[in-house]
Amino acid sequence: MTTLAQVSTPTLRLTKRGRFVVILATLIAVSAFVAPSLTSSAKASLDQAGNKSQLIVVSPGETLWTIASRVNPEADPRAVIEEIKNLNVLEGTSVYAGQVLRIPS
Repeated sequence: MTTLAQVSTPTLRLTKRGRFVVILATLIAVSAFVAPSLTSSAKASLDQAGNKSQLIVVSPGETLWTIASRVNPEADPRAVIEEIKNLNVLEGTSVYAGQVLRIPS
């Protein structure tokens, strides 16, 4: 006759070091997501407080180059584009119709 034995699987228990590692990894992951949003909003508020600027709405077909050329025709458009990117905390040079941009005065 065959008897089936029920095998119990041990429950997972964390040691003190294991709990520490899990908590540390969680804190690192959370701070990795939270820190960039804190720094970008702080940078945006510093830029808004320190610089005089105006708001514009991007029209269909406009690029940062055309906006920069219109805002300050005498200046090098590349320098004006950098100012616009810094004021708006933009990573790239893409803009879309309807987007509100802060431009230097």
